[in-house]
Amino acid sequence: MISSDSAILLGRTCGFRVLGLTMLLLCPSLTAIVMAQEVNLVLETSTTVIAPGATFEVTVVLENPGELSLQGIQHVVSWDSSYLQLLSVTLPGELAGSPTPLVLAWNAPAPAGPGGTTGCSQWWDGNGTEAFSFGLVIDGDWTESLTPLASLEMRVLSSAPNDATLLSSPPPDFTCGWLGSIVTDAQGDIIATTAEVQTIQVSDLANPTPFECAEAAGIVYLDWLEPIAYDFVRIERDGVAIAEIAAGVGQYQDPGAQFGSTSVYQISGFSASVPSPPSSCSVTVDGIIDAPDALTCLDNGSGVLLSWQNHLPYSSLTVNRQGSLYQTLPADTSTFVDSSPIEGIPVIYEVMGAIGGELGEASECMIEIAGSAAYFIRGDVTTDGQLDLADPVTTLQHLFLDGDMPCASAADHDDSGSLDLADAVSLLSYLFSTGTPPAPPHPLPGTDPTPDSLGCLEPCPEADCSGGVEGDECLGAISIGLGSTDFDTTNMTSSIDAYDDLECPGNFLGAMFQDIWFEFTAPGSGSATFSLCSTEVLFDTDLVVYEGDCASLLQIGCSGDAAGCPFLTSEVQNIPVTSGTSYLVRVGGWNQDASGAGVLSITID
Repeated sequence: MISSDSAILLGRTCGFRVLGLTMLLLCPSLTAIVMAQEVNLVLETSTTVIAPGATFEVTVVLENPGELSLQGIQHVVSWDSSYLQLLSVTLPGELAGSPTPLVLAWNAPAPAGPGGTTGCSQWWDGNGTEAFSFGLVIDGDWTESLTPLASLEMRVLSSAPNDATLLSSPPPDFTCGWLGSIVTDAQGDIIATTAEVQTIQVSDLANPTPFECAEAAGIVYLDWLEPIAYDFVRIERDGVAIAEIAAGVGQYQDPGAQFGSTSVYQISGFSASVPSPPSSCSVTVDGIIDAPDALTCLDNGSGVLLSWQNHLPYSSLTVNRQGSLYQTLPADTSTFVDSSPIEGIPVIYEVMGAIGGELGEASECMIEIAGSAAYFIRGDVTTDGQLDLADPVTTLQHLFLDGDMPCASAADHDDSGSLDLADAVSLLSYLFSTGTPPAPPHPLPGTDPTPDSLGCLEPCPEADCSGGVEGDECLGAISIGLGSTDFDTTNMTSSIDAYDDLECPGNFLGAMFQDIWFEFTAPGSGSATFSLCSTEVLFDTDLVVYEGDCASLLQIGCSGDAAGCPFLTSEVQNIPVTSGTSYLVRVGGWNQDASGAGVLSITID
């Protein structure tokens, strides 16, 4: 049975003597057997229903509930070679958690082992019952309650029929020296030992797939597809059957999972009492609404296509772009196209589902769309959105100290197509004297009207720079005063600047689509009203008011659908303003269909 050149002695009263490939048990006294407690040799596998052609792992585990001191082990695992094949073995001492052998002898059929022609050679001849056998003496006492001894990688033969087959320990065969599975203690006494059987069900039934699970408010939602017509479907949680339901339903809600646990679910379809191999998923039950699954971003030629899967009964879905709300979508939506994508920089999209007004976790994807041209502000050499002393200094350092040049086109003050000292001097003169302003694009961002080889290493993205359209972005906000201002958002793009709809709950602040920006400097102090509440505004509006500049926006008011206003328009009242202080006002649409002309009215009481 065991191939070894040395004798293995298992203690002072009992031992294994290796003769060629045969291990004989030599016991001067068979009465020295510990009967009060026992150990158990079991076979563990992640699944017991396996498709023809599939591989699986089996671990031989020694259960020692009494934590007895152990030293010698002899065991055999056998199988029917018309169903199963052993591919490889991880031996004691090599397997994580297994004991270090003082002596180890083993054998297995090819290709996992060398096979053999003596001892129980019928186990290694490629026919009928095949087996993996091993014997070891542990280096020192071993008292662990659970010990992995060996791991077997096995394959179900493609020709195996739909039937049950066994992994077991063969009956004793004295003709070749196999006396049974034996474990001895540190004194060499035999401990009562049992060897359990593992049933493997071979099944070529297609399994339910894809199988997904998600959790919200302590309820686990399962959904799946059934590739064939089953008789019924069985659902297990952590190895325990919790439901058998009719075929074709495709979904199940489990309110019984323990809060704070991570549960593993398995589902199998049954046909004529034969189960399919299981499909599995796991979920952590934490009360948080799980995110939509499998979110992808794709450049489809006309924008960014987002696709995902919903495994929860969301009441609505939210799309964020660069951390700000971009679009709110109805339940069951699983795709969205951003037809005005940001170009030239990595852009992060997030998709979240809401249930009962509560927003869940986000799925995230990132994409970068190549820009067709660099957008910049002439004179803004550092590309920080501001013209100041740092810009001509950066040009001088680049010319004379080999410093970095973020945007050479922006440093080309006169748009001559080359950089020299005159460009830096001209910008200094403009900033601090009465010099000539930079050539276009200035003061609003845009592309270079005179193509040259300078370029921008760090251009601003089109959606930030607004492409030169006044009011399209915060940097190009339109200066307005008290009273009424006509506007039109038809040709505007959607800004990425942040806003918080939690500051105006209950009035349906939307996606701020195709927004336009205004800068209002208060002529006096008081309580201001910013209003779109008029029949002259014919689309569903969003309204946000900020303090600060474009680099440090502080939201001080917002409105979606104001009470009593026609056409779902917006109004923000009672905003305290200070004389001489500037405020930024942002007007957008609820969704991608909400844009057009309107009137913004500002009053101070």
